[in-house]
Amino acid sequence: MRNRTVTNSLLGIVVLLFIAYFIARYAVLTSTKPIESELNNIINYAQEERWSDAEVSSRKLMSSWEKNKYLIALNYAEADYLLFVDNLSRMNGAIKTKDDTETVGQAMSALKLWNNFLRIVPEP
Repeated sequence: MRNRTVTNSLLGIVVLLFIAYFIARYAVLTSTKPIESELNNIINYAQEERWSDAEVSSRKLMSSWEKNKYLIALNYAEADYLLFVDNLSRMNGAIKTKDDTETVGQAMSALKLWNNFLRIVPEP
């Protein structure tokens, strides 16, 4: 085989892998939108001071996050990933202490990061 044929074959394989990854990522992360909907639920529950409902939504959110975090980790900078995890932890702590301001702030920050994760080209 000539070098050009091998190079073009490898390039084609890499391009196909990227396409397959982004299609799979998009299909998995946007099919049911459990993380986005749970974050919105937590914001609403905190504003209405329905803390038991917020705790249930928080558990559902963490369960969904555990299932999807590996797809996010493959494509995003460590700083964004760690900031999202930190926001979730702070939000859970604020729910436990019934701090509506902190809960809403952390949930909105996590929601903004999540929406950025769903973009093909994330904002810096």
